[in-house]
Amino acid sequence: MRTLIPNLRGPALSLAAAGAAGLIAVFSLGQPAAAIDIQVVPITDEVDAWLVEDHTNPLITLKFGFEGGSRWDEPGKEGTTSLAFGSLNEGAGEMNAETFLGLLQDEAVSMAGSAGFKWSTVSFQTPTASIDFAFEQLETMLTDPAFDPEGVERMRRDALAGAAQRARAPGAQLGEAFFDALWGEDDPRNRKFSGDLETIPAITQADLFAVKDRIIGRNNVIIAAVGDITPDELRRRVAPILARLPEVTPPDDLAPPVFARFEAPVAIDFDQTQTIVYAVAPAFPRTDPDNYAARVVSHILGAGGLSSRLSERVRNQLGLVYGINSSYSGRADYGSVSFNFATANEAADDALDATLEVWRDFAENGPTAEEVEEAIAYLTGSYANYFLNSNDVVDYVLSIQIQDLPPDFPEFRNDLFRAVTLENAQRTAQRLYSEELRYGLVGRPTAFSPDE
Repeated sequence: MRTLIPNLRGPALSLAAAGAAGLIAVFSLGQPAAAIDIQVVPITDEVDAWLVEDHTNPLITLKFGFEGGSRWDEPGKEGTTSLAFGSLNEGAGEMNAETFLGLLQDEAVSMAGSAGFKWSTVSFQTPTASIDFAFEQLETMLTDPAFDPEGVERMRRDALAGAAQRARAPGAQLGEAFFDALWGEDDPRNRKFSGDLETIPAITQADLFAVKDRIIGRNNVIIAAVGDITPDELRRRVAPILARLPEVTPPDDLAPPVFARFEAPVAIDFDQTQTIVYAVAPAFPRTDPDNYAARVVSHILGAGGLSSRLSERVRNQLGLVYGINSSYSGRADYGSVSFNFATANEAADDALDATLEVWRDFAENGPTAEEVEEAIAYLTGSYANYFLNSNDVVDYVLSIQIQDLPPDFPEFRNDLFRAVTLENAQRTAQRLYSEELRYGLVGRPTAFSPDE
């Protein structure tokens, strides 16, 4: 018997939480997305910057991507790269954190670091009127960060607060146990990139300087720039900074993960009234010819919000879940498909049955012509949201460099979606959703019995 959930306004689900530092001053671009033109600007013999030149507003935004990240953290000191890049603006040269950040604020200049798994970034934004000051301070921060002890301790306290929150969060507990079982505890992707309550206190100032020396280099960097700056001036401002950076050794490529088969679901006992369910299966990487068809069918099945097939059936019609979604994630060398939902403990088994019914039907029969047409219209029409302001644009320009896409990619990206046919979409749905699912759950469901 199905248990109905009367209040369907539940929080969005996630197995992991991630924070990102944002810059406060943002200006909309003075040109529509279709008109965005990426210029490739040689900075050195080895490094180009990709520039979207726009003189409508007196603002310059840059983002540097350095190949190297949290995968290099030493065992027992997980969270070092995250703390190092988070503390990168905590003083520079002879200035302590309070002095340096105060000077930047007085000039309405922002610069900050953020660590990732393989790539770590430094964001920079300045009004045109402060350009001389801003680039001088950027050079000082990148070449001579102070890692002021007071500022670092403040960032450490923030990191510890986040670690304490993750340790208590049921979704985070499930995520850790699930991926340890899926890929193995020793897989670098399963490192605690932000650290935990034991590793964060062990990180020293010397560790932070070691991260800076290992990752911030002149030969492992990509650059995106947007706004009120010409190619010649961009080159003149950035080349001297890169010249002062060391040559570093980028990380070796990782082998694609091996998806283990589960004999039983990964289950975390947690005393709460709801159960969170997560399932994943291997899929092809984003370099596969069916990548764009995969994104279309993923949108139809569960990534498209309340109008998706899973939400329409399991949430809206049957009332079995608070929220449900699915996704296709295509990485450079592997991919995955997944779904997750939250439901009352007593409804978990019925919700799973309903979800799998939709999932398997979609794998067998695929989408309809109308669904494909509507999905393509949404995915192409919403593309302009990538270009709402300078921060959005610089993030996107950097991301397409990381993905080894060409600089004219924005000009033909939508055509790749429009080329997806019904036959292509149906064949891709079968490829994506016929693989064996691995299950995980956290809560105290009265029953949970996937029949695969």
